[in-house]
Amino acid sequence: MNKREFVARCLTEVCNLSDGKAYQVMMQAHQNGIAVIGLYHLEMAELYKDQLRERGLAIDMIPVDDA
Repeated sequence: MNKREFVARCLTEVCNLSDGKAYQVMMQAHQNGIAVIGLYHLEMAELYKDQLRERGLAIDMIPVDDA
């Protein structure tokens, strides 16, 4: 289990989210057990996933159709 401040800081440092957006994503994950960080090209999504996992966060990637 990670502290909320740590999760929000990871999102700002790794994914370049604003403080406000990082807080929103962190709270959504805290309250619902899941949150969408953003929609990214595959390579960027894999980079973010790897870096967030290195910091101890539970991250999953879900492909989105281009429709």
